[in-house]
Amino acid sequence: MRNLFSTTILSFLSIGAFAQTTLTRENNSLTMGESCTYKDIQFVDPGHSGANQVWDFTSIQFTEKSPVTAFLPAITEILEEISNSNLSISDDGYNYFMNSFENGLEELGYVNKTKNMTMVYSNPVLKMKYPFSYGDQFTDNFKGVALFNKDYKIEFTGDNTVTADAYGTLILPNLILDNVMRVKSIKKGIQINRCGEVKVNIVKYAWYATGYRYPVLIISIVENSYYANPKPEVIKTASVYIPHINNTTKNIVPENSGNTAKQTAINNVSVNLFPNPFSEKINYTYFLKNDMPVTISLYDITGKYTEQIAKNQPQSEGFHSGEIGDLHHALPAGVYYLRFIFGEQVVVQKFVKLEAQ
Repeated sequence: MRNLFSTTILSFLSIGAFAQTTLTRENNSLTMGESCTYKDIQFVDPGHSGANQVWDFTSIQFTEKSPVTAFLPAITEILEEISNSNLSISDDGYNYFMNSFENGLEELGYVNKTKNMTMVYSNPVLKMKYPFSYGDQFTDNFKGVALFNKDYKIEFTGDNTVTADAYGTLILPNLILDNVMRVKSIKKGIQINRCGEVKVNIVKYAWYATGYRYPVLIISIVENSYYANPKPEVIKTASVYIPHINNTTKNIVPENSGNTAKQTAINNVSVNLFPNPFSEKINYTYFLKNDMPVTISLYDITGKYTEQIAKNQPQSEGFHSGEIGDLHHALPAGVYYLRFIFGEQVVVQKFVKLEAQ
């Protein structure tokens, strides 16, 4: 089961370079009547946790599926056992019943008419606590009963752990976002039915960026361990928020915020790096169609700022070049990023420094 909300509608990183923020219901709760579309991509590794990360997903491959998630008023006539649901989520054939309250968000149950199943939690799944900041974590126990065809019963118990485990820069094919916070949730449970036990482990990662209420990227890993087969069944999925890929994102961050999240229109200014990898020096070239200020910054693989090569330097229309080498930049072997800002456009290029021969 892949769905938006069960990655937890969790985090919203404040403006300011790699600043910690606090999730609030006002800024990040589900909004009734809205819907959002995601484009499935081939699975990619979620990367590391911690501060000042750089997640480079420029080479993601898209599939044909575009799931839609809609947030609706609670459909109370479907699950009469649930009395305090005030919001429903329609996602990938499932209707989830939620309780959105001042201090958090909890899942009360769900239905799937196609599969003729219902799930009601006697102890709901807590999805979020407000407030919630980078480094925060909580674990909540849940318990419920699922019914298939109204008579086949499965008991389900476990716990859900939610952590704001990382922040940094997220690089997508046509978009670079600074000040992105990643939220990781781990849902562990045991399903007990007539035939035995099934162990379920669901790990989900969701990236949240300034100016976006819902995640810009979701990665999910589901493991089911059946009683008759010791080798777990593993399902891996990933998806990206469609407006980013369609290049329709609006700049809704205040102009005085200092945030550097900008779309990358690489067709306007193309940067070339050569040779890459390199051992002694690497050259960079680009062509400007107009006069504009240029900023060039160097980062290491962890996203740590290393050096500013140029800052708002006025440059004329035409061809420009430069180099990075051991003579002026004593770089140890490793992976680095050059970040170019051409006026309002951002381009990030990755390069590799080899050990000197």
